Amino acid sequence: MSQDDSTAPESAPSSAGADRRTGLAGSVPLLVGLALLLVVGVVAFLTLGGSDDSEAADCVSEQVTLTTAPVMESLVAEAVKDVNADEPCIDIQVTIGTVKDVVALLADPNAELPEIWIPDSPTWKGQLTAAGWTGTPIADVLAQTPVGLIGGPAAKAPSSWTGALGSGVLAMADPSAEGASALALLAPYAEMKQTGETALSIEEKTVPVAQTYGERAVAGASTETDLSTISASSTQLVPATEQAYLAARRSNDQINLVAPGTGAPMLQYPLVDVNRGNKDILASGGDLSARVGRALTRWFTSSAGVEAIAAAELRGPDGAPLANDIGLGDAEVLAKVPQKTTDDALRKWRVLSVPSSILAVVDLSGSMKTSIGDITRIQLAVNASQVALDAFPDQARIGIWGFSKNRGEGGVSYEEYAPLDRLDAPAGDAGTHGDVVRAEAVKLVERVKGGTGVMDTTLAAYKYAQEKWDPAWFNSVVIFTDGASDDSSSLSLESLVNQLKSIRDPAKPVKVIIIGISDDADTGELDQIAAATGGQNFLVKDPNEILGVLSSSLLNR
Repeated sequence: MSQDDSTAPESAPSSAGADRRTGLAGSVPLLVGLALLLVVGVVAFLTLGGSDDSEAADCVSEQVTLTTAPVMESLVAEAVKDVNADEPCIDIQVTIGTVKDVVALLADPNAELPEIWIPDSPTWKGQLTAAGWTGTPIADVLAQTPVGLIGGPAAKAPSSWTGALGSGVLAMADPSAEGASALALLAPYAEMKQTGETALSIEEKTVPVAQTYGERAVAGASTETDLSTISASSTQLVPATEQAYLAARRSNDQINLVAPGTGAPMLQYPLVDVNRGNKDILASGGDLSARVGRALTRWFTSSAGVEAIAAAELRGPDGAPLANDIGLGDAEVLAKVPQKTTDDALRKWRVLSVPSSILAVVDLSGSMKTSIGDITRIQLAVNASQVALDAFPDQARIGIWGFSKNRGEGGVSYEEYAPLDRLDAPAGDAGTHGDVVRAEAVKLVERVKGGTGVMDTTLAAYKYAQEKWDPAWFNSVVIFTDGASDDSSSLSLESLVNQLKSIRDPAKPVKVIIIGISDDADTGELDQIAAATGGQNFLVKDPNEILGVLSSSLLNR
């Protein structure tokens, strides 16, 4: 065997081994490269593709509740979307509700108030405070809209809001629940310097409007006016916002929006931190709801927010008129009234809107023929009663008695001319009970005679009113008289006062309100009689003063 033959087999294994070694060594860079690619891929995934899932996994969701006025719903939805883009871990729960809805929660001890609130009425602060809660505006005005009066196509702008209040055609909704009506109630106070009105004169004009509202509420009728139903023949004036008018106008071209000559109040939509009253916390940014509130506010002031506000036919914080001066255009804007005025006006409305049940008891003694200037005392009393009748809606309960010595059957000092009943109650051929009351009031002038028998009459009238007591009404006995009793056979003052106090029932209150018709009225005796029932004694020298008396007596409940 040659040397070549013998060496060849030995070299083969070496060559194969070398090939294998070369293949292994050549694979190392490949493996390293693959590993690097894998690391880069993982890093890229974590950095780019996996970032959202990683944040979601690490995110601890925090919830904030927000209730907004219905008109702001779409704007709030856009604002929340914008805030969530920057704050994905904050869950902003949005509900829709009016001031009335939120106030209803205040009466429920188990209910949770929203942490952030966008109210639709200037009454929000007083109602919140009255329930023991605090509220601090994060933004005083996100958006706003002026309030005017809507009527038929022939509706004319009244000279003032006070004029509208006393016009007899103002149709108010509940001012504690509806922002436009709240501002219609407050506007007369905002324009006082222009009109020369006083708080008392405004209260007098509020009585008929409040009573009409109260009667509708007691009857279960709707206290809100559907703007789509206003027709060409409508004579009512309905407080409404510019935004509501523009929306309603699309389906009812018969409506017209006007602003009184003194100007239009502005309904503003603030953003309020409900559960916090500490301004330092709000300023420091340590409160989550305040932080969210500030973020929402930033959206409303952004270019997107400004455009969205205009698209919703609302005005921005600057109050600039809408494009093309649609709506109320550049109508004068009334200044805001102080918070105390808002709270007082709303409180008085709640009292004045309670329907009235009045037994009118009129002095028919001979002295009532005495003249006061160019009018007799009895005519003054009759005229005052007629002014009062005109102030009350048809659902009020009114009755009429007359009194003087030995006037009624059996020698009693009183006689019934119209029982206590609703003015709209049917009365056969006489028409309605209201027709009877007005007719009998006129006849009182012809019935004057005899002495003054106020003591026995007061006790009998009080007992009668107690029998007719109804929880839905403010029950009272209103006595018109020109002086103290001169009937020696009647009860003494002391006996009357003691009996009134003994039969007075706090659970079924009836108040005696005495209206003195002349300076001769013995205020000492009359004061004691009224006070025994929690009532009051007034002196009236002009029939038109009766509305002031009625408002004062109604407010003293």
